[in-house]
Amino acid sequence: MIFALDVGNTNIVLGVFSSEYRLLHSWRIATDNTKTEDELYVIIRNFFVDKNIKFEDFNGVVISSVVPRMMFALKLLSKKYFKKDPIIVTAGINTGIKVPAPYSSKLGSDRVVDIVGAKVSNYLPAIVVDFGTATTFDCVDSDMNYRGGIICPGMNVSAEALYTKAAKLPRVEFAAVDTSLGMDTTSQMQAGLFYGFLGQFENIIKHLKKDLDEEYRVVLTGGLSKFIARYSSLVDIVDEDLTLKGIIELYKLNKDV
Repeated sequence: MIFALDVGNTNIVLGVFSSEYRLLHSWRIATDNTKTEDELYVIIRNFFVDKNIKFEDFNGVVISSVVPRMMFALKLLSKKYFKKDPIIVTAGINTGIKVPAPYSSKLGSDRVVDIVGAKVSNYLPAIVVDFGTATTFDCVDSDMNYRGGIICPGMNVSAEALYTKAAKLPRVEFAAVDTSLGMDTTSQMQAGLFYGFLGQFENIIKHLKKDLDEEYRVVLTGGLSKFIARYSSLVDIVDEDLTLKGIIELYKLNKDV
């Protein structure tokens, strides 16, 4: 089996794949860059016990992380408990993505795994949108040429900024609203977040499609992907496993390098 870790700023997604690269199990835990390799081991061991999985059952480990402070503990986790040197996803490994110079080394691992996931899922050409701590948009043509993208604040970041930077504004849940005419502070904030975030998404998609020279599918992944798809007619595909698909494909491409 292969163990995959997708480390984001807010959550870590853990995936167990069979030797035939089929996803068997996945879990999501909160990102905590203070955790040691031993603490991570205890968390993962509890998941494994529930599924009757042993650490010695694994043939490889692959890690994609946008949290540099966690890399030391993650590498130790792999070597100490899985007895494996992990494959670390970076723009410098074999990805198949063609990024023009001088930007070829600049693409983050989170973007790399999403693009490769879209490729193996036969979604290209695509605008891949990942709703995480930041919302990222990546445009890739059918030949894996990277056309460019956009990074903007995620919904939770926007909501938290209102709460932390404005003394009288409360913390509110992101939710769909029936009207833009909010009558109190909470309903007005929720309307602003809902219509603002949805409008941001749709406006960016329209501008990207205008600048691209062929029809691109709009592929969503990440925490809010199903929610946005429910309220936008611009969405073609929602794939919540896109990142793990990309990570395991990158493992296949680089395990013998």
